[in-house]
Amino acid sequence: MEAVLRLRRLAGDQLDITLVSPSDTFVYRPLAVLEPFGAALVDRYPVARIVSDTGIRWIRAGFDWVDRAANIAHAGGEDVPYDALLLAIGGHQLPVPGGVFVFSDRTAPAYREILEQTWSGAISRIAFVAPAEPSWPLPIYELALLTAARAGNADGPRTEIIVGEPGPRPLAAFGREASEAVTELLANARIGVYTRSEIREQDGPLLHTPGGDLRPDLIVTVPRITGPNVRGIAGHAIDRFLHVDEHCRVTGAGGRIFAAGDATHLPVKQGGVGAQQADTAAASIVHLAGLGPEPPTLHPVIRGVLLTGGQPLYLTAHLIAGEGVRAQVTRTPPWPIDDKIVAEELSPYLAGLNAAMDADGQPGAPPTAGPDPRSVPRR
Repeated sequence: MEAVLRLRRLAGDQLDITLVSPSDTFVYRPLAVLEPFGAALVDRYPVARIVSDTGIRWIRAGFDWVDRAANIAHAGGEDVPYDALLLAIGGHQLPVPGGVFVFSDRTAPAYREILEQTWSGAISRIAFVAPAEPSWPLPIYELALLTAARAGNADGPRTEIIVGEPGPRPLAAFGREASEAVTELLANARIGVYTRSEIREQDGPLLHTPGGDLRPDLIVTVPRITGPNVRGIAGHAIDRFLHVDEHCRVTGAGGRIFAAGDATHLPVKQGGVGAQQADTAAASIVHLAGLGPEPPTLHPVIRGVLLTGGQPLYLTAHLIAGEGVRAQVTRTPPWPIDDKIVAEELSPYLAGLNAAMDADGQPGAPPTAGPDPRSVPRR
């Protein structure tokens, strides 16, 4: 969606744009982690409205494969010729041991029952475990901290809360400053931390740590993903991420195939980074069409907020050469919260769409409950 809007802004109607998507709903999910705690902040928008507003063609089907020699994408039994193809198809979710709760925007409502079980004492020990694969790990720490804050207000015995981290320290990938700040938060919340740990299966799921195996009542994680399976990309891209260059072109794919988001090889999977990739890819496509200059190379910047149940932590991270991460952490927002842009095109568009839908009575984002979303730090 970010790429569609950027293409329209840069090229107007000089490009024919086709969207391939099987879903009739666009889900905006940055604050899904708050939903079980009483804030309905997962907004949903009808794709048909966005298609109408942008004047694009929509093939309501999944992407199947690409014939690079003929420049044809195949989707839902239809052949779609292209001059440029942008793959924003996400990653391929890997299985986890049975009995592990995988938190996502789809399962967020079900986490409410887990909260009730921690309050009642039915769950005496719960582990939040970050995957070793490339991911966006903040929800693991947010869930642990938010659950601890709620559990501290409940009657009865306190549930033991632990965090499993695959690295040498909490949020190790984000640098020492972030790690030390999160370590302090976890200690103050009486959350145990087990580093260099992972989920394993042995007569049920357990947390494997260097000091021995732990078997909590429940293990919570976020989706483990690897790259998508794309027939037609060199090597068929089977269970591997798509490597992109500084202009988001898929390497070894002839310069006409681009990728953005979780499908790509960047180590941090975050919506803001995906939007920046989409903007770069769109500008590169406009340049390929001879309608604009070559865009600057992509230098992703992550603006993240770690929700803690108290004062948030604000994280600004710079991906260095697309691999390493250099980050700064503050306890006060380094940007105006109301002006923070996750996606330069999509954020203002959705704000306008909300206002238009309120005016014309069409179904759009559901009403919010709990915290006023304007007071919640955006991602």
